[in-house]
Amino acid sequence: MNSSFLQEDNLEMTRYIAFANRKGGCGKTTTAVNVAHALAMRGKKVLLIDADPQAHATIALGIPPLSRKCQILHLLREGAPFSDAVFNTHIPGVCLIPASRELGSFELDFSSRKGSETLLSECLYEESAAFDYLIFDPPPTVGLLTISTLVAAQEVFIPMQMHFLAMEGLAEMMQLIYTVNATHNAKLRLGAIIPTFFNKNTRLAREIAEDIVKNFGEEKLLPGIRMNISLAEAPGHGKSIFEYAPQSSGAADYLELANRIDGLGRG
Repeated sequence: MNSSFLQEDNLEMTRYIAFANRKGGCGKTTTAVNVAHALAMRGKKVLLIDADPQAHATIALGIPPLSRKCQILHLLREGAPFSDAVFNTHIPGVCLIPASRELGSFELDFSSRKGSETLLSECLYEESAAFDYLIFDPPPTVGLLTISTLVAAQEVFIPMQMHFLAMEGLAEMMQLIYTVNATHNAKLRLGAIIPTFFNKNTRLAREIAEDIVKNFGEEKLLPGIRMNISLAEAPGHGKSIFEYAPQSSGAADYLELANRIDGLGRG
């Protein structure tokens, strides 16, 4: 089945966003969870899809990874009903398809099977129009699960630390986006780059920001997420930054980021 129908039929109603980077430790899951909550605060209906065997998005929302009988693995491997895997989180407006470490078996067993990269988009098609946003949190690898999320997505936002080694990861992510665009998903594009652990006062951060603007354009560099200890602490309490430290710089930064992302798609 061609995954492009997913985007074409629901293009005006639902946005399909992946927060992705092949380098770990860049704040990818923190961004996915907190942007999901911030968008819900704006009245949006959001489905967060944890496509990472580490299940960090699931854990960050206070959900034990094996507490749900139906997870993303059962959608992909067994064709379980969409409604069985989706449930309401404690955050109003945010639903979740959870993951667990068992999801790693899907990548091992299905990587060599033709057409496996479209299974996720096919699973999501029937019910996705009920949401304003589908937000994907893929693993920090270039494997079947990451490719599957890019086949299902429309936009890729890349969280990255502002140091030179991270530029390598950015280049590799752009190559992956181009490849998936050419082979499986002509709708896929770069949404923007999100500086994380950001200190605008350092020369290094300014130099890398200048490089990004030079190569991608000023509109592709979003406001940075400043270093904030509360962002690291919140997942351990099963809370978003808006619940754990609503007056923190982390909460202010993610609210501004979500506003910018919402504005990019709404004209």
